[in-house]
Amino acid sequence: MVDVFEEVEEELRNDKYQEALKKWGPWVGGAAAAIVLGAAGLQFWDYWRTSQLEESSDAFIEAMTNLEAGELALADAGFDTLSRDGSDGYALLSLMRRAEIALENGDNAQAASLYDQVAAASNDPLIDDLAQLKAVWARWDELSFADVEIRVSPLAAASAPYRLLARETIGAAALRAGDYDRAQSEYQLLAFSLDAPQGVQRRGQEALALIASLTSVQEEPLDDTNAAGPTATEDTPDNAAEEAGND
Repeated sequence: MVDVFEEVEEELRNDKYQEALKKWGPWVGGAAAAIVLGAAGLQFWDYWRTSQLEESSDAFIEAMTNLEAGELALADAGFDTLSRDGSDGYALLSLMRRAEIALENGDNAQAASLYDQVAAASNDPLIDDLAQLKAVWARWDELSFADVEIRVSPLAAASAPYRLLARETIGAAALRAGDYDRAQSEYQLLAFSLDAPQGVQRRGQEALALIASLTSVQEEPLDDTNAAGPTATEDTPDNAAEEAGND
């Protein structure tokens, strides 16, 4: 008896399905086709994306192999191609590597330009801020303290990922410019910051010791003898002439 009821229900479902198909068939069919095509499109996109990532990965590994082997020209050419044609992540990494090669070749201007490109192309502060810092380091010799402060201060904000490195950079620029008070302020923050890595704390302490030695030399009073000028017993030109006459 149960089998009979099931067969009747199945027939009713089939009848309702047939009626619904007649009424909504074209629309349902179109929607189904769209879903199928959409799924196929997504599958193709995933396949293409995976293929592109694999190609970029292989090319990046090859360029890195050349770099580690000291083949800088070959490595740079590979990274250059990837920076233009590779997937987004590999393109940015390749620009960073090209900048490192430029630094290795002594071309700081080219390195700074490449770091600027990375910073402009990235929306990730981990990459953007690091590229901006490295661009400043590449231009270090040509930037004044004011230039460094303008460029780096936004990177030293409390929420910035490389705020400690940014403060260390500002401190170094102040120290180079002879602004010991500002340098001391920055390095004290680094030396005694609870969230600073040990390496940063150590460098901060070393910088504070250097500043202390520099300021102590500046504040050291002049020797009274030196301050009074040559004494009568010293061999000044006049004394030497008198002694020669007495002989």
